[in-house]
Amino acid sequence: MNRKIKGTTTDARTVDIDDAYALEFWAREFNVSQDKVKAAVLAAGTIAPDVKRELKK
Repeated sequence: MNRKIKGTTTDARTVDIDDAYALEFWAREFNVSQDKVKAAVLAAGTIAPDVKRELKK
């Protein structure tokens, strides 16, 4: 029996500021400090594209 596995899209990625490794990853990904990532998540939520948009403001 073949099962179809539903894939996740890149837009569904979330930014977890409570996980030190994830926070470091996103800070590098967005090329900003970890404090800026935390502030953006608090302002925009945890969805990565929303955080990126907030950081561009």
